[in-house]
Amino acid sequence: MATKLDQAVSAANALITLMKSLKANRITLNDFVTQYNSEGLSTTWAAMATAVQNTDGSLGPADGSPTSGHPIDTRVTALGNLTTAVTAAQLVAGVTLLLNLQKFFTNIAPTQGNYNVNLDDLAS
Repeated sequence: MATKLDQAVSAANALITLMKSLKANRITLNDFVTQYNSEGLSTTWAAMATAVQNTDGSLGPADGSPTSGHPIDTRVTALGNLTTAVTAAQLVAGVTLLLNLQKFFTNIAPTQGNYNVNLDDLAS
């Protein structure tokens, strides 16, 4: 049976592992934000072909021009590697979450937002 000391050591090791993971994610986050800013990804995302999303989650008819509330059309050959149907706005909201994590890591107060929803939209 684990003693209180055993549990404390196990928790300390779990915390250290979590901190290492967070540090690695911080580096990846910073690299992504640098790429996002230098390549103007929000503009590119907004210009991607979109389609109506059916009630069952599948994509319906393609839009004549990009529509902000509709998901990016993954049926377009160049976009076929996009792993889930998301809108450009959802992608930008995900970047906003990352930008606020950067603020947090650099001791700047993050802007309040519904970041759980942003995370769930992109990670579900």
